[in-house]
Amino acid sequence: MSRVVRINEDSIEIAMKYGKTVSEGIRTMDKIIRDKSRNNLDIEDIRRVIREEIESIGRY
Repeated sequence: MSRVVRINEDSIEIAMKYGKTVSEGIRTMDKIIRDKSRNNLDIEDIRRVIREEIESIGRY
């Protein structure tokens, strides 16, 4: 399905840096964002895991 939308010229230029077409560029940018958000580790999550592991070792 296709749709006609209005976007700024600078947005077209940015999207074209990521793909041959605007649609392909948007899809590529979306994939990059999703991959990065999956790989982001929160320092508090790391601390929590370490704390839990230390506590579990202390029980032995």
